[in-house]
Formats: sequence, C-alpha cells, structure tokens
Amino acid sequence: MSRDGFRVTLDKNNIIHNFNYIKNSTKKEVISVVKANAYGHGLKEVVPILAEAGCTYFAVARESEAIEILSLNLSNIRILVFETIENLSLLKTHDNLEMCINSLSELKELIEKDIDFSQLHLKFDFGFARNGFTKDELNEIKNIIIKNDLHFKGAMTHFFSSNPEEIILIQKEFINWINFLGKERFKIIHSQNSAATILGLGEGSTHVRCGISLLGMLDPGIEDENIKRSWTLSGPIYNIKDFSSLDFIGYTRKDNIDTQTFNKVGKIKIGYGDGFAKNNTNIMCHINNKEFPIVHISMDTSFVLIDDSVQQGDSVEIYRDFNRCNSFLNMDHYEYTTLLNSRIPRIIVEE
Repeated sequence: MSRDGFRVTLDKNNIIHNFNYIKNSTKKEVISVVKANAYGHGLKEVVPILAEAGCTYFAVARESEAIEILSLNLSNIRILVFETIENLSLLKTHDNLEMCINSLSELKELIEKDIDFSQLHLKFDFGFARNGFTKDELNEIKNIIIKNDLHFKGAMTHFFSSNPEEIILIQKEFINWINFLGKERFKIIHSQNSAATILGLGEGSTHVRCGISLLGMLDPGIEDENIKRSWTLSGPIYNIKDFSSLDFIGYTRKDNIDTQTFNKVGKIKIGYGDGFAKNNTNIMCHINNKEFPIVHISMDTSFVLIDDSVQQGDSVEIYRDFNRCNSFLNMDHYEYTTLLNSRIPRIIVEE
C-alpha cells in the first residue's frame, strides 16, 4: 500500500462485540450475512473475525462469494448461498455448502439431479419481489414434498420492511406456511434480518440472520446503543497547493468551484476508480476534527478545500457521520460502503 493511500480500518473488537451482543440478547444462533464483500468491510477480513468470535454459519448472495469463503479453509463452518448456484456439483463436493431453492422449477430440477436436500432451504416471498415461493404455489409444493419425502435444512424469508406491525404479520404468515408444509421437515427456520433482530421480532424462528448490525450499522430509524461501529475510511493529505498558483482544481476550472473562504486545496488519493463516486462531490470530510468540503473527484484522486490549520500528512476521514452522509447522498450507508472496491485495502485493528 502506498504510504499516502486511503484504507478502510476495521475494529476487530467491535465486530466481535456486536456478534456476541446479538447472540446473547436473542438466545439464538447467528447466521452472519457477509454478502457484497461484507457490505464493503472486506469478506476475507470479516469472516475470520466472526469465526474467531464463534460464528459457524455464514450467508452470501452468490456462488463466487461462497467460493471465496471456502478458499479461507476455515474449519467447522457452513455457508448458505441465497441465489441459485450455477455449478450444482459444488454442493456435492462441499457438504458444508448450502443453497436456497428460489422457484418451483428449481425444486423440480434439484430432485432430478439428486441433490442432498439437507443442504437446501426453501425460500418464501411475501411481496418483496425477490426470489421465493408464493402462496398460490403452496399446494403444489406440499404435494411434491410428500411424494418425494423431502426434508430440508431450512425455511427462510426476508422482510421487506422495518415497520414492526408489518414484520409481525409477515412472520405469522411465514410460520403458518411452514406448519402447512410440515414443520418437522425443516431443521432450522430463519427470517430475522438486522432490523427485525434489533426490534426483537421474529417469533418462531430458530436462527437470526444478521449482516449490517454485526458491522455496526443499523437501518434508518432503528437505534441500539449496544451496536458499535466497526468501520472507518481514512487517509492522509498527499500535498497542498495555494489557490494563487492554480487555474484548475482537478479537471474543473477553479472559477467554477465555490471556494468559500478557503485559500488552499489538499489532494487525497481516493477517487471514483476506488468506488468513491462523483456524487460525493461537496460532501464534508473531517480533518483534525474540523469539517472541510471535497470539491472535485477524479479517477484516482480527490481535492479538499482546506485552511492553514491543515498540514501535509494530516489524516482525512470520510463518512464519519453516517446519518449526515446518508442525507447528503440520498442513500443508506451500507450502499456506499459496498461501492468501495479492492483498491482500498482493509486493515484490521484491535483497540
């Protein structure tokens, strides 16, 4: 890593704390969701931390993510893939790999291909418009289950809302569907995402399925002071120039930038080539506990308006205040954290 580059710093102790807090407060086993590069935190960094904390169950969206976890060679863990695995032979060569059945046609295909159903989860859709079985397919599914005497690893759904009343209704219907199909045919039942887990909802589920809360992020409007943030994006000021010597700041003419009362510009090594998109232009960053605007973003570098209090090498922190950044970008924090790609190294610290 260049000594002047940006990095994502992960607080190992906070990740472990969040895992233990959720496990102990719910009295349930935790399925740790680490899709999308662990929401930008770094899959290969986060999974071993959670495994060290005692997590034995991980979930991802795609086959490629599961293969990445398998490459870590961790013992005594299971991996659930939410989407359909294209290479079904992986299920036969890795008995710790599991998959969701997302449609009726998939269910029939998996029977034909003699896949071990103890590695499969039935997924139900209650209006999320994602994958999963719907109510009008229940009778046919039940007939298939009885005819083939199927026993599954699990049954799952996903809440599309953090509204408590809506979650309670969906969970009740979910459990009714499982009872209709035969509860004894499912070893585990899981529906609770981070929001439902923090709200204490999801009666009838055997496991909680959490992602962002393990990493110190919560859905908008949901609060829990016991959840600790684990993620920081920072890097140093690479160099500083006075406005008097400049006609442009990056590719933008200086006269077209609102320079306010600032008289200097600092260069930092992060840009849209790192996943720090141009819509971050004019977002505030923090230097020495003061706020400064990032006024131009190019592929490899960005530029910050600064004053005389800032020196070369001073640390610049971006996205310190998730709530303000969410409002500025009109997106949630777990959206823009996942955008940061592998050019930004992930560094684990224990504080």
